[in-house]
Amino acid sequence: MNDNMHVEEEMKPNGLLNTNSDQLLQSLLWNRHDLPSLEHGRLYRHHHRFTLTGMVVASLEGRPLHCSYEVETTRSWQTRKVKIKLSIGTEVQSLHLERDDDGRWWDGDTELTAFAGVTDIDLGITPSTNSLPIRRLKLRPGESASMTAVWIQFPSLTIAPLPQQYTRTGEYTYRYESNDGAYQADLEVDEHGLVTKYADVWSRAR
Repeated sequence: MNDNMHVEEEMKPNGLLNTNSDQLLQSLLWNRHDLPSLEHGRLYRHHHRFTLTGMVVASLEGRPLHCSYEVETTRSWQTRKVKIKLSIGTEVQSLHLERDDDGRWWDGDTELTAFAGVTDIDLGITPSTNSLPIRRLKLRPGESASMTAVWIQFPSLTIAPLPQQYTRTGEYTYRYESNDGAYQADLEVDEHGLVTKYADVWSRAR
Protein backbone atom coordinates (compact mmCIF):
# COMPACT_ATOMS: atom_id res chain seq x y z
CA MET A 1 0.00 0.00 0.00
CA ASN A 2 1.16 3.50 -0.73
CA ASP A 3 -0.44 6.92 -0.75
CA ASN A 4 -1.72 6.35 -4.30
CA MET A 5 -4.31 3.98 -2.90
CA HIS A 6 -6.14 6.99 -1.51
CA VAL A 7 -7.17 8.15 -5.00
CA GLU A 8 -8.31 4.81 -6.38
CA GLU A 9 -11.94 5.71 -5.70
CA GLU A 10 -11.69 8.49 -8.27
CA MET A 11 -9.29 7.30 -10.94
CA LYS A 12 -8.60 4.33 -13.15
CA PRO A 13 -4.97 3.25 -13.59
CA ASN A 14 -4.91 5.17 -16.88
CA GLY A 15 -5.98 8.37 -15.10
CA LEU A 16 -9.56 8.43 -16.41
CA LEU A 17 -12.60 8.65 -14.18
CA ASN A 18 -13.96 5.21 -13.38
CA THR A 19 -17.50 4.76 -14.66
CA ASN A 20 -17.70 1.02 -13.97
CA SER A 21 -20.75 0.58 -11.74
CA ASP A 22 -19.68 -2.72 -10.16
CA GLN A 23 -15.93 -3.43 -10.13
CA LEU A 24 -14.48 -6.15 -7.92
CA LEU A 25 -11.27 -4.73 -6.43
CA GLN A 26 -10.25 -7.61 -4.18
CA SER A 27 -11.37 -11.09 -3.14
CA LEU A 28 -9.66 -12.93 -0.30
CA LEU A 29 -9.95 -15.57 2.40
CA TRP A 30 -9.21 -15.11 6.09
CA ASN A 31 -8.35 -17.88 8.54
CA ARG A 32 -9.07 -17.31 12.21
CA HIS A 33 -6.62 -18.93 14.59
CA ASP A 34 -8.32 -18.78 17.99
CA LEU A 35 -11.38 -20.76 16.84
CA PRO A 36 -12.43 -22.77 13.76
CA SER A 37 -13.42 -20.09 11.24
CA LEU A 38 -13.03 -19.20 7.59
CA GLU A 39 -14.22 -16.04 5.82
CA HIS A 40 -14.52 -15.05 2.18
CA GLY A 41 -14.48 -11.26 1.79
CA ARG A 42 -14.87 -9.02 -1.25
CA LEU A 43 -14.38 -5.31 -1.90
CA TYR A 44 -16.34 -3.65 -4.71
CA ARG A 45 -16.04 -0.17 -6.17
CA HIS A 46 -19.09 1.51 -7.65
CA HIS A 47 -19.40 4.93 -9.23
CA HIS A 48 -19.93 6.89 -6.00
CA ARG A 49 -19.45 4.30 -3.28
CA PHE A 50 -17.73 1.14 -2.07
CA THR A 51 -19.25 -2.13 -0.84
CA LEU A 52 -17.56 -4.61 1.49
CA THR A 53 -19.14 -8.06 1.65
CA GLY A 54 -18.26 -11.23 3.52
CA MET A 55 -19.39 -14.70 4.47
CA VAL A 56 -18.11 -16.26 7.69
CA VAL A 57 -18.44 -19.94 8.63
CA ALA A 58 -17.29 -20.78 12.15
CA SER A 59 -17.80 -22.76 15.31
CA LEU A 60 -18.68 -20.36 18.13
CA GLU A 61 -19.75 -21.24 21.66
CA GLY A 62 -19.95 -24.88 20.60
CA ARG A 63 -22.44 -24.15 17.79
CA PRO A 64 -22.08 -23.83 14.03
CA LEU A 65 -22.29 -20.23 12.82
CA HIS A 66 -22.97 -18.81 9.38
CA CYS A 67 -22.87 -15.05 8.85
CA SER A 68 -23.17 -12.91 5.73
CA TYR A 69 -22.75 -9.15 5.79
CA GLU A 70 -22.65 -6.14 3.50
CA VAL A 71 -21.28 -2.71 4.37
CA GLU A 72 -21.87 0.21 2.02
CA THR A 73 -19.73 3.35 2.24
CA THR A 74 -19.48 6.66 0.44
CA ARG A 75 -16.56 7.28 -1.92
CA SER A 76 -14.77 8.84 1.09
CA TRP A 77 -15.27 5.62 3.11
CA GLN A 78 -17.96 6.88 5.49
CA THR A 79 -20.31 4.02 6.37
CA ARG A 80 -23.88 4.40 5.15
CA LYS A 81 -25.51 0.96 5.44
CA VAL A 82 -24.86 -2.31 7.24
CA LYS A 83 -26.77 -5.54 6.60
CA ILE A 84 -26.12 -8.73 8.57
CA LYS A 85 -27.74 -12.15 8.38
CA LEU A 86 -26.66 -14.59 11.07
CA SER A 87 -27.53 -18.15 11.97
CA ILE A 88 -26.01 -19.90 14.98
CA GLY A 89 -27.22 -23.35 15.84
CA THR A 90 -30.95 -23.24 15.09
CA GLU A 91 -31.31 -19.50 15.76
CA VAL A 92 -31.57 -16.97 12.93
CA GLN A 93 -31.07 -13.21 13.35
CA SER A 94 -30.63 -10.18 11.14
CA LEU A 95 -29.64 -6.54 11.56
CA HIS A 96 -29.95 -3.59 9.17
CA LEU A 97 -28.54 -0.21 10.19
CA GLU A 98 -28.37 2.99 8.15
CA ARG A 99 -26.57 6.29 8.64
CA ASP A 100 -28.21 9.37 7.11
CA ASP A 101 -26.75 12.57 5.65
CA ASP A 102 -26.87 14.24 9.09
CA GLY A 103 -24.76 11.51 10.72
CA ARG A 104 -27.69 9.88 12.53
CA TRP A 105 -27.92 6.09 12.79
CA TRP A 106 -31.20 4.22 12.34
CA ASP A 107 -32.39 0.70 13.05
CA GLY A 108 -35.54 0.73 10.94
CA ASP A 109 -37.64 3.64 12.25
CA THR A 110 -35.70 3.82 15.54
CA GLU A 111 -32.99 6.44 15.81
CA LEU A 112 -29.88 5.26 17.66
CA THR A 113 -29.11 8.53 19.39
CA ALA A 114 -26.06 7.18 21.23
CA PHE A 115 -24.22 6.96 17.91
CA ALA A 116 -24.97 10.40 16.46
CA GLY A 117 -21.94 11.66 14.56
CA VAL A 118 -20.15 8.28 14.54
CA THR A 119 -18.79 7.44 11.09
CA ASP A 120 -17.42 3.89 11.23
CA ILE A 121 -18.77 0.42 11.82
CA ASP A 122 -16.83 -2.42 13.48
CA LEU A 123 -18.09 -5.98 13.03
CA GLY A 124 -16.54 -8.06 15.78
CA ILE A 125 -16.55 -11.24 13.72
CA THR A 126 -14.25 -10.04 10.94
CA PRO A 127 -11.06 -8.02 10.37
CA SER A 128 -12.51 -6.51 7.19
CA THR A 129 -14.14 -3.48 8.79
CA ASN A 130 -10.82 -2.28 10.23
CA SER A 131 -10.09 -1.31 6.64
CA LEU A 132 -12.84 1.34 6.65
CA PRO A 133 -11.20 3.82 9.08
CA ILE A 134 -7.80 2.97 7.62
CA ARG A 135 -9.01 4.15 4.22
CA ARG A 136 -11.07 7.05 5.54
CA LEU A 137 -8.36 8.53 7.80
CA LYS A 138 -5.58 8.51 5.16
CA LEU A 139 -2.85 8.48 7.79
CA ARG A 140 0.79 8.94 6.85
CA PRO A 141 3.50 6.83 8.56
CA GLY A 142 3.88 7.96 12.16
CA GLU A 143 0.44 9.61 12.33
CA SER A 144 -2.36 8.56 14.69
CA ALA A 145 -6.08 9.29 14.88
CA SER A 146 -8.77 8.50 17.43
CA MET A 147 -12.44 7.86 16.72
CA THR A 148 -15.43 5.91 17.96
CA ALA A 149 -17.03 3.06 16.03
CA VAL A 150 -20.42 1.42 16.13
CA TRP A 151 -19.31 -1.96 17.47
CA ILE A 152 -21.51 -4.95 16.59
CA GLN A 153 -20.87 -7.94 18.84
CA PHE A 154 -21.38 -11.56 17.84
CA PRO A 155 -23.40 -13.72 18.09
CA SER A 156 -25.76 -11.41 20.02
CA LEU A 157 -25.72 -8.60 17.38
CA THR A 158 -25.82 -6.09 20.24
CA ILE A 159 -24.28 -2.71 19.47
CA ALA A 160 -22.15 -0.39 21.57
CA PRO A 161 -19.83 2.60 21.04
CA LEU A 162 -16.17 1.55 20.96
CA PRO A 163 -13.39 4.17 21.26
CA GLN A 164 -10.51 3.29 18.93
CA GLN A 165 -7.16 4.60 17.77
CA TYR A 166 -5.18 3.81 14.62
CA THR A 167 -1.48 4.53 14.20
CA ARG A 168 0.21 4.01 10.87
CA THR A 169 3.51 2.36 11.73
CA GLY A 170 4.78 1.69 8.19
CA GLU A 171 3.79 1.55 4.55
CA TYR A 172 1.65 -1.57 5.05
CA THR A 173 1.33 -1.72 8.85
CA TYR A 174 -0.88 -0.18 11.55
CA ARG A 175 -1.32 -0.39 15.30
CA TYR A 176 -4.96 -0.72 16.39
CA GLU A 177 -6.05 0.14 19.94
CA SER A 178 -9.44 0.18 21.63
CA ASN A 179 -10.78 1.08 25.06
CA ASP A 180 -7.94 3.55 25.72
CA GLY A 181 -5.25 1.03 24.88
CA ALA A 182 -6.68 -1.87 26.90
CA TYR A 183 -6.68 -3.87 23.67
CA GLN A 184 -3.94 -3.59 21.05
CA ALA A 185 -3.26 -5.39 17.79
CA ASP A 186 -0.72 -4.98 15.01
CA LEU A 187 -2.26 -5.05 11.54
CA GLU A 188 -0.82 -5.68 8.09
CA VAL A 189 -2.75 -4.53 5.00
CA ASP A 190 -2.58 -4.87 1.24
CA GLU A 191 -2.61 -2.23 -1.49
CA HIS A 192 -6.36 -1.68 -0.96
CA GLY A 193 -6.03 -1.23 2.80
CA LEU A 194 -7.63 -4.63 3.44
CA VAL A 195 -6.26 -6.42 6.47
CA THR A 196 -4.06 -9.40 5.60
CA LYS A 197 -2.85 -10.11 9.15
CA TYR A 198 -4.52 -9.14 12.43
CA ALA A 199 -2.15 -9.89 15.31
CA ASP A 200 -2.33 -13.66 15.96
CA VAL A 201 -6.10 -13.80 15.43
CA TRP A 202 -6.66 -13.58 11.65
CA SER A 203 -4.46 -14.01 8.62
CA ARG A 204 -5.06 -14.08 4.90
CA ALA A 205 -5.18 -17.60 3.49
CA ARG A 206 -2.61 -18.21 0.76
